[in-house]
Amino acid sequence: MLSGILDSHHSAGEFVGARIALLDRDGTIGPMFAGVIGTGQPTWVENQPLVLERNGYLEECNFTYSFSPLFDDDGTIRGVLNVATETTEQVLAQRRLVCLTDLSAALFEAAHVTDVFVRAATALSRSTIDVRAADFYVRVGDQLVLVASNRRLGVSPISPDLLLQVALDRAPLIIGGSAGGAMPAGHFVAPIGADSVVEAAFVATLNPRQALDEAYTDFLQVVANTVGTALRSSFRRATEVGEYRLISDTLQSAMLKPAIDLPTVAARYLPAIGNLAVGGDWYDVIDLGAHGRAIVVGDCVGHGLAAATVMAQLRSATRAMLLDGSDPAAALEGLDLFAATIDGAYCATVVCAIIDRRQETVMYSRAGHPPPLLVTGTGTTWLDLACGVPVGVNASQSRTNATYRLNQDDVIVMYSDGLIERRGECIDVGLERLATAASALDGSNVQMLADELLRCLQPENTRDDVVLVVKNLPSSHES
Repeated sequence: MLSGILDSHHSAGEFVGARIALLDRDGTIGPMFAGVIGTGQPTWVENQPLVLERNGYLEECNFTYSFSPLFDDDGTIRGVLNVATETTEQVLAQRRLVCLTDLSAALFEAAHVTDVFVRAATALSRSTIDVRAADFYVRVGDQLVLVASNRRLGVSPISPDLLLQVALDRAPLIIGGSAGGAMPAGHFVAPIGADSVVEAAFVATLNPRQALDEAYTDFLQVVANTVGTALRSSFRRATEVGEYRLISDTLQSAMLKPAIDLPTVAARYLPAIGNLAVGGDWYDVIDLGAHGRAIVVGDCVGHGLAAATVMAQLRSATRAMLLDGSDPAAALEGLDLFAATIDGAYCATVVCAIIDRRQETVMYSRAGHPPPLLVTGTGTTWLDLACGVPVGVNASQSRTNATYRLNQDDVIVMYSDGLIERRGECIDVGLERLATAASALDGSNVQMLADELLRCLQPENTRDDVVLVVKNLPSSHES
């Protein structure tokens, strides 16, 4: 790789600068080279990662190499001998073997169908060099719904129709490249459970610095096959106890739609650690006609399928009442009564708001939920009135509405407490953090505002779901 001879007209520093600057992108080789010249002591490193541009793209490579001083007759160091061996293939093989071993161990005796995908996504989150993000989908009815993911921001870049086609065709698909090619690819999509009743798909976002060669493709297929084997075992157990139909029905009713991304509304949902793509936090955006839109954000106690079942029922009931003409307070009073009939609904928190574009107002009511944040060109305001106890705590209580006047281009931010709460921290600190971040982003469109707020505020290792809905009051011709 690197070798050279110094002559009496060049200093060690000049030599290092001239010979290494273009090769040493990350500053690894230069200090070692200079150290040999300065001390006369040889040095070496095993499996050193280096980024090289040698096949038309920046490629992650590994080398084992050594530097040894070359002495003149008078004992002066006149050069450095470099002996290098590329070990990229060995490093990749070892790393992928560790990933597959970890995945198999995580899937051992997974108790439920959803456990398979949650455990797989969690295990793959520890191998993000080869699988930068992983999504798992299950066919429910005539669509594939996201069950588990370790993609913390955004949604899968693959269209639902394409995912369904992969599941039906039972053949893998390469997005942004080709299998066995000499260049990197974007995504690998593989069917799972081809010989069982469960139809599923695995989406892997790939390393942009590794070619999708035969070895890489084989590794991804083994990942899919490993998950498929675990899926078959868990499906047999689920069938024996009649559980799979419950899982299917729960997923179909509880799955939150992907980000709304209307011109004036952006909605985001991040599942809690554990990677199950459904939980107790939820949102709904409801069109109430030419001049009205309702936004609801709720948080049920607990996580997973049990909380998702409760969430789906509360969301459906709230939507029905709002479409029937209820104002926010009346809708929450209805939920107080409805919650008494649902196991697990007790103490859910909800905030409901109706934005009247014609009157330029927001009417809202809260059931134990954090207040919406209003962002204007002059600062921020908390919509912290009209607050009662969580749902179901006192079914006889009378809830109230509060109304606030809006101006065009004002932005309302509604969220679940997972966005603002931190362990051992006063909630007021989290609220102030949200207000500061939102104020700094004033003027951004709602999609950018939602994404940037998540990037700024998303807690590390959260054990709570996060819902975020951003809505601005448009001009009269927008929706």
